[in-house]
Amino acid sequence: MKKGFGKFIKIGIVALSLIILVTGCSQAPGASSEQSKLEAVQSSGKLVLGTSADYPPYEFYAEVDGALQVVGFDIEIAKEIAKDMGVELEIRDMDFDGLLSALVTGNIDMIIAGMVPSDERKKSVDFSVPYYSAEQTMVVRAADFDKFSTVEDFTGLTVGAQTATIQEEIAKEQIANAELRTLSVITDLVMDLKTNRIDGVVLVEPVAKAYAENNDDVVVSQLHFGQEDGVAVAVAKDTDDFLNSINTTLERLLAEDMISQFIVEATELASEQSE
Repeated sequence: MKKGFGKFIKIGIVALSLIILVTGCSQAPGASSEQSKLEAVQSSGKLVLGTSADYPPYEFYAEVDGALQVVGFDIEIAKEIAKDMGVELEIRDMDFDGLLSALVTGNIDMIIAGMVPSDERKKSVDFSVPYYSAEQTMVVRAADFDKFSTVEDFTGLTVGAQTATIQEEIAKEQIANAELRTLSVITDLVMDLKTNRIDGVVLVEPVAKAYAENNDDVVVSQLHFGQEDGVAVAVAKDTDDFLNSINTTLERLLAEDMISQFIVEATELASEQSE
């Protein structure tokens, strides 16, 4: 028994020595086992953007040089952020209500999708400085323009809004006398409007104008629900160096009035898609 026990001890000592050796080799003095978010993105050479490309002129599909691409002023902002980081931009288009979970789980690096930094969203992600703010309004059928001048005119009717958006909150809080229908994709809501399934769709003004320009039977209504707090870039929490880099780019673009130029160009491109 003693002989067997001694053999067991020797095996244990050898195993322990190997563990110490491996641990010592893998952890060099002063070496960091983790990269910061910015370092990780730059090491990979790729910045993955999550967006929802049904929101002209922010982000939408258009034919450019014979190919269908995701374009818009949000996309131009993302390109500038990637350029300043020295990496390539990869765009992942998904439903708006899936963007936050994709960011939290690390499937994307940032969200640029006309997203307002609400208190609820701030619980799970961090936001950049705001880069654009616009009025909130509604689109209705052209034939019904004179019919709707107040929220009370929607009593007993149905209004639509994109799922998990500020527009959904507006519809719930400011048009409480109407039934609410929410869908993930704005084009589906506009189709429901055109086919009389709903009577109006709450949208931010540039998007409302874009859909009205692309659909002869849809117009921007007389209703306005105030100005949004401002849209921003969303990033995972505790990625300060990454967020600081994004803010530096946004502040440069704002100072150079480049975002206004991007908006004009994207609005023109969105209008061309209906021609």
